[in-house]
Amino acid sequence: MIISIPQWTTWKIISKGDLDYQALAKQVGTSLGTLQRLFPLCAGLSLTDYVRHRRLTLAGKDLAQTDTRVIDVAFKYGYDSAVAFSRAFQKFHGVKPSAVKSHQVALKHYPKLTFQAPKFEPELDYEIIKLPQLQLYGRYISTDGQHIKRDAPQLYLDLERDYPDLPHPDYGMVNYLDTREVCEKFEYWVLWQTPRPGTVPYCVPASRWLKLRIPSQESYDIQCMSDHFYENFLPTCNYQLKLDPELEHYHDGVTDFLIPIR
Repeated sequence: MIISIPQWTTWKIISKGDLDYQALAKQVGTSLGTLQRLFPLCAGLSLTDYVRHRRLTLAGKDLAQTDTRVIDVAFKYGYDSAVAFSRAFQKFHGVKPSAVKSHQVALKHYPKLTFQAPKFEPELDYEIIKLPQLQLYGRYISTDGQHIKRDAPQLYLDLERDYPDLPHPDYGMVNYLDTREVCEKFEYWVLWQTPRPGTVPYCVPASRWLKLRIPSQESYDIQCMSDHFYENFLPTCNYQLKLDPELEHYHDGVTDFLIPIR
């Protein structure tokens, strides 16, 4: 997939007021949920963090190279008050905005991002299946789009350390804490079909699923399939995803990657 964002730094991303994320997704040619899921995979940070970093980068440039007042720069880059702007500016640059006017200081620069077309990926085989309601039992951690690739494998290691006699989990699960369109925080679960030490119940509703089989149960292989699905398959298909959790079903040495659809 090619993500093309024309005039990235001069579009409304750096203008006064709130960014219209829906309009941005439309300009890119995808849904807001897909854009927010793909962006961290491509950029290494969330879309909102990227917008904030770019705004503060350009705010520092304005303060250092022009005579614009601090309060005017704050309003230009979407801050409602000089206090909020000063707090964010100091956290990002390490200095107060007023110091930029009166001293020669070092400022941080977060570069403009350019996305290029990825190399050709092989075709992806999938099935559409229906599953009844699943009553499962597990443990979870809270994480986000930037850290889930680190936090999920660590949860498995922690459980192996604390409960060395536990069998391999039957499922892994990503649970969204808000709508897909705005969600940046998740719960990652490991689950069994029967109660295990230290687990709590979780009921996965009946649904239709896209099933993609992975000939492995290694976290790296599962993450590669997830990235491939969201980067290459989802933007070009007509399936609508549901808010229900995504599942990794481990069995017979393979993993079924299950994505809920309407």
